[in-house]
Amino acid sequence: MFLEIFDYNKNSTFTESKNGIATMLWIDNKIISLDLFEKHFICDLSKCLGVCCVHGDSGAPLEEDEKKLLKKELPAILPYLSPEGRYIIETEGVAVIDHDNELVTPLIGNRGECAYSYFSDKGICFCGIEKAYFEGKTGFCKPISCHLYPIRTKQFTELTAINYDQWSICAPAREKGLKEGVPVFRFLKEPIIRKWGEDFYLALEDAYIEMNKESND
Repeated sequence: MFLEIFDYNKNSTFTESKNGIATMLWIDNKIISLDLFEKHFICDLSKCLGVCCVHGDSGAPLEEDEKKLLKKELPAILPYLSPEGRYIIETEGVAVIDHDNELVTPLIGNRGECAYSYFSDKGICFCGIEKAYFEGKTGFCKPISCHLYPIRTKQFTELTAINYDQWSICAPAREKGLKEGVPVFRFLKEPIIRKWGEDFYLALEDAYIEMNKESND
């Protein structure tokens, strides 16, 4: 349906499945799931209570340069963490290798929450790194994998796959996003620009416009 109708600097096309319907968008060396345009999302902390920082069997994925940043900025971040989180980081380090051999944030024992998280008096889980950032104590906002969620990326030799991760605990975010008409990629404008630059985000906007034109024809 959308095959090769979109041309951004001659480096972008839609690719189709066997039934002739586009399933992904190709921009430069990135393959993007169309779910980023077709699904909706706005975090609703009042309903989900930030449990994405709690549930799961592994910590948040980290890049090597983020590990270095965490070591450098740790003194500014530690005061915003729980006592348990500080203890885990001081004993295990700012990052660990998980069962998939990936670099991730450490978790607090068997409870599951990220060591960099803390709970408000209303029981909402927040990121201590982000709180330190908002209060001007560090220049590191949060791990890019957290900032980009519900986008998940997979790096191949010459390509980056950009997918939408649908997690049951984010149902309130999907409901709110649908109600307000905000597609996933627009909700994530800031982290997308942080990770890949403004030109890439503008290419997504152009693709979204073309998709809507095609669907209305």
